[in-house]
Amino acid sequence: MEVPEQLPILGYSKREDARDVLVLPKGVMQWDQTKPVGTSSMRRSMQLHNKYPDLEILPVRGNVLTRLNKLDDGAYGALILAAAGLKRLQLQDRITRYFEPTELLPAAGQGILAVQGRAGEDDSFLKGFFDADSQVMAEAERAFVRELDGGCSSPITAYAKVENDQLILYGFCDTYDGSYAYESASGSRHQAEQTGIGLARYMRDGL
Repeated sequence: MEVPEQLPILGYSKREDARDVLVLPKGVMQWDQTKPVGTSSMRRSMQLHNKYPDLEILPVRGNVLTRLNKLDDGAYGALILAAAGLKRLQLQDRITRYFEPTELLPAAGQGILAVQGRAGEDDSFLKGFFDADSQVMAEAERAFVRELDGGCSSPITAYAKVENDQLILYGFCDTYDGSYAYESASGSRHQAEQTGIGLARYMRDGL
């Protein structure tokens, strides 16, 4: 979450599908919730447990293909993965169900590629690749997580969407009693970082 001045983020790609998805073993059409679900994300685990309190959730390691092999070999009844990763690998046919962000809030920045480079270098050739809406969403989401001292392994996340000049931000974080809080805020797209920080402070002060 901390970016050194000598290695700035130059810009962000157009966002791929940011949603999390349910993936079942090959040939299986119905989710058997008596079998464990694989995910190594605390964010996903906490939100899944809230929706499906009787579900057994077990960690799963490895790249996407390794995880799919473990699923197909019977180690899990289902996996929760990022739609963006499966689509970029042209494995979207493995997706059984999409979780809307209101059901399962995705990781901050999920689906967005950030391009980082050396300060002072000519990066003008990349301008056509960068997406203004993705920059707004990424800045708001990253600011929220950074303000709450979150990172890749913490159950803290935010998801933003842009509608014309309006930014809508949803935030999720764990609380001191083991539960979690879920809130939203809106603001100008030109104040994305401030909106993220403001929502984070509002939730932190209310915990």
